[in-house]
Amino acid sequence: MKVMILYANAGNGHRRAAEALAAICEHDGRFQEVRLIDALEYTNKVFEELYATLYIEAVKKAPTLWAYAFDETDQPWKKEKGRMLLHRLNGLPLAREIKKFQPDLCLCTHFMPADIISTLLRKDKISTDLVVVVTDYYVHATWMEPYVTRVYVAKEESREQLIRLNFPPKRVKTLGIPIDPLFETPGNRDELCQKHGIDPARPLVLLSAGAFGVMTGSDMAHMVSRITSPCHLVVVCGNNMKLKDQIEAHIRAHPVENITYHTLGFTKEIHEWMAMATLFIGKPGGLSTSECLALGLPMVIWNPIPGQETFNSIYLLENGAAIAPDSVSTLSYRIDELLKNPERLQRMRDAAKALGRPHAARDIVNDAIEHLDEGVVRIHRTKTE
Repeated sequence: MKVMILYANAGNGHRRAAEALAAICEHDGRFQEVRLIDALEYTNKVFEELYATLYIEAVKKAPTLWAYAFDETDQPWKKEKGRMLLHRLNGLPLAREIKKFQPDLCLCTHFMPADIISTLLRKDKISTDLVVVVTDYYVHATWMEPYVTRVYVAKEESREQLIRLNFPPKRVKTLGIPIDPLFETPGNRDELCQKHGIDPARPLVLLSAGAFGVMTGSDMAHMVSRITSPCHLVVVCGNNMKLKDQIEAHIRAHPVENITYHTLGFTKEIHEWMAMATLFIGKPGGLSTSECLALGLPMVIWNPIPGQETFNSIYLLENGAAIAPDSVSTLSYRIDELLKNPERLQRMRDAAKALGRPHAARDIVNDAIEHLDEGVVRIHRTKTE
């Protein structure tokens, strides 16, 4: 078999989910050839730049506008024609590449390539199985394709949502959001602590600096320095070296006795740090949320993006796997509250673990192969008011 795994690099989650599926497929002997494709690279440069940056700029600088756009377009089957036309016109090179490759299976972790493939299937231009993999804990209308083989969602309510919109029940499965296979076996915590110089007896609080937007490193370090419980505090800065330098400068100038700081840039060992962690502080993106749940890691939700991350937050809070502080001023108070209450913390760990699907990528690939001969189905669309 030949498989094509497609995403659009508009936000890291879609890419990371696609990479997780590719990692499984590349080690599966049932596949003769595996192609991992960023659909935006097969469009014109203007469209690629706008598509990739517009979403990020909107959620950063105009979240209210983004929330309006999210709600306005979340009308199943009502606004699909314009979107599909836009994708089809700008995705002609991608359509040619798909027809040239002739994949037996297409796994899409973004709706843009799924729109293009669904249109090709409607016009009988290709013969392939179209699998849509939703990367949040809510199915927005843009994920809904009129021609599809299977849809994989993260929670049972999402499956019920699609069934009530006339998706055949056997075509929709709740298998989770695909995450890196490294999360399947992250390693022994004591051994990881020894490797990274962590005292295993102390709690480890893992903070994703990107969740705090334009806050300076000094302000961020000052905010978390108010934690009174002895702990390791690991701040993940990614590629933002300026922020990392600011945090380290503040730590040197204002050491705190009860906190042992660690600052990380980009790391390929985030699964190990998450496996050692007691709490994760950050945005509830679909992938970050799924990684935390896979490891039974409670979340302290901060600054969710209106729309999809709001739904992710609700799911976590409803199931007791997260808390959401009211403001920056009470963040350290809420963290202390948890660290001083091991019974509650354990309940949150258990709740997170119960929701986790560390094998989602593997399960999705296996299920898609198992049902490869079912072919594409046309969804009988009913517009909702």
